Amino acid sequence: MFEAHFQTFEEPEAGVALAARLAALREELARRRLTGFVIPRADQQQNEYVPPSEERLAWLTGFTGSAGLAVVLTHEAAVFVDGRYTLQ
Repeated sequence: MFEAHFQTFEEPEAGVALAARLAALREELARRRLTGFVIPRADQQQNEYVPPSEERLAWLTGFTGSAGLAVVLTHEAAVFVDGRYTLQ
C-alpha cells in the first residue's frame, strides 16, 4: 500500500555539500551534549511559506516542498513529509 523512500545525505545535491552540513550539525550536537535536533519547514512564527533566509530544512536536506521536517540524531537522520512529495 505505502512505499517508504529514504534520503541518504551521502551525496551532494545540486552542488551543495549536504553531507558536510549534516556532519557540522552533528558536531554541534555533540559539543552541546544533545542527542538530536528537529528541523521544521516552518519559521519561528510557524508560517508555511517562509522567506529564503529561513529555509533551514532546504539548507540541510535539499527538500524544497512546503510541508516537512527533519530529525537528526547522532547516528541517524530522517526527513518526514506528507504524501504529496514522492519524488523529492
